[in-house]
Amino acid sequence: MQQDVYVNHKLIPEDMIGQEMQYHPAQSKQEAWQKAAEALVLRELLLQEAFKEHLTDVDNDEAEIIDALLAKKIDIQEPSQEECLAFYQAQKHRLLDSAGQIIPYSQLELLIKTELAARTGRLAVKDYLQTLVEQSQIQGLVIGQTWLPVRMMN
Repeated sequence: MQQDVYVNHKLIPEDMIGQEMQYHPAQSKQEAWQKAAEALVLRELLLQEAFKEHLTDVDNDEAEIIDALLAKKIDIQEPSQEECLAFYQAQKHRLLDSAGQIIPYSQLELLIKTELAARTGRLAVKDYLQTLVEQSQIQGLVIGQTWLPVRMMN
């Protein structure tokens, strides 16, 4: 049996962690338990923060509440033209059409802007979650290096 997990004195029940484990493939039961517990801790931290920010409503589901919190706390600036061009230049060798020719920047500009904004968003969410973890009392679980459920892609 695992140790009880508390987030700011709120218990995350063992059976809830057990149910969550199915969504976290792992090499071992212990690793799956760790990943599931971490995901539930982060969810609870976000919901507690949303409550503090008065973003909860009886009719909201958890996903809507978390989305509202992140929209309020995370400001994602659109990447500049220079950033987009720099990305294109650095990745040009990978941006090929079916004939093996480099796709012109003008055809990829929107896609590149979207990708760079998504990267910025992932980093901002990661930083925000890290801040919440650092400001919280978490008992029964050590948040590991792989705690972020959204993997960073470069």
